[in-house]
Amino acid sequence: MAPLCPSPWLPLLIPAPSQDPAVQLLLLLLLLVPAHPQSLPRMQGTPPMGGDSSGEDDPLGEDDLPSEEDSSREEDPPGMKTEPGEEDSLKLEDLPTVEAPRDTRSPQNNAHRDNKGDDHRHWRYGGDPPWPQVSPACAGRFQSPVDIRPELAVFCPALRSVQLLGFELPPFPELRLRNNGHTVQLTLPPGLEMALGPGREYRALQLHLHWGAAGRPGSEHTVGGHRFPAEIHVVHISTAFAKVDEAMGRPGGLAVLAAFLQEGPEENSAYEQLLSHLEEITEEDSETWIPGLDVSALLPSDLSRYFRYEGSLTTPPCAQGVIWTVFNQTVRLSAKQLHTLSGSLWGPDNSRLQLNFRATQPLNGRVKEASFPAGVDSSPRTTEPVYLNSCLATDSEVGPKGVLATTQQRSPRLSPRGLQLGDCAESAARSEGQLEALLCPAHHTTSFLTSKGFF
Repeated sequence: MAPLCPSPWLPLLIPAPSQDPAVQLLLLLLLLVPAHPQSLPRMQGTPPMGGDSSGEDDPLGEDDLPSEEDSSREEDPPGMKTEPGEEDSLKLEDLPTVEAPRDTRSPQNNAHRDNKGDDHRHWRYGGDPPWPQVSPACAGRFQSPVDIRPELAVFCPALRSVQLLGFELPPFPELRLRNNGHTVQLTLPPGLEMALGPGREYRALQLHLHWGAAGRPGSEHTVGGHRFPAEIHVVHISTAFAKVDEAMGRPGGLAVLAAFLQEGPEENSAYEQLLSHLEEITEEDSETWIPGLDVSALLPSDLSRYFRYEGSLTTPPCAQGVIWTVFNQTVRLSAKQLHTLSGSLWGPDNSRLQLNFRATQPLNGRVKEASFPAGVDSSPRTTEPVYLNSCLATDSEVGPKGVLATTQQRSPRLSPRGLQLGDCAESAARSEGQLEALLCPAHHTTSFLTSKGFF
């Protein structure tokens, strides 16, 4: 009980001789009433006055804390705010939750992906920033893709059929298929080897595709200004280098096999093994795992006829020194498959992933070589070739699966730099009567476009 303050009625206790005893009894009862009725006993835990008190409230003891049941029934008076560390501490479940953004295609949700070192987040097709600002190499003189004019290509008999080893993969282990926001990419396991000639071996790293939109073709390379519906690239690194960083920018350090995709009357079963999984990776930066497949079936079956030149990667960092092999024959997909390819994926800014190709780049004096002479018929197992004519016919014979047996020619010299354009000239010069092959007048050939391609 709180101590009693002096009562204002105390002076009345001084009795007057003439007062009635009943009045004095009444005054005595009033003495028991506190002077200030609002001075009721404080809450339990009020420290005693005097003694060790410093004048501040002592910390509340365990016995002084209100029970959990009581606190659930009490509310803070209006205008009062309970701070952490006071009587009612905030619990973890009381904190507001922050819901993660649902739209992973929005560019602001890609910051955490940049930490993975994925340079795909810093550029886009047909937009800012200009690619040379992303990578100065994109302004180089020997860039890709290019327009292939077959009548100006140099026939080089030393160019042999491309050799593939280990491309027929079993279903397991599975392969990673990813939508990186700019293309669909299939990561290839170790063991896929490719040879551009004797002693010039490469190992495959990945393959990806480029495409257009409904009614708009999207191949990267063009033939006489004609663009095809889509294009496949299989990227390789020279076995002379251990890491991609070492090979990038070095002449012949990287090599790409490219083939045009064209509409045909039937479904392509090999490509269906990829396209059937696109619905699983519609979102940017999503991925899935698919059974292994025969990667060589994604390319033309005749690997002996192609165009070759030295260029660059077609996306930033646009590193130069890449050996390009663009096959003469197309690969056919059904109209439905081409529609699935161009209409299934999403890229940056909530937009459809379409028209993911770079404009053709100037040759700047580069020479395009052709591995095939005039008059070579197309393989009955494949579609018609893009172009059949060349400057000079030689005795050549196509063996199983694109193995080409030609007349005796000196093979290009081997170096980690890959094929040099001078190698072809030197090889042709050493072959008696072949030097004319380097001079290919445009009037020697005629090309025209039909519904089946170039002839």
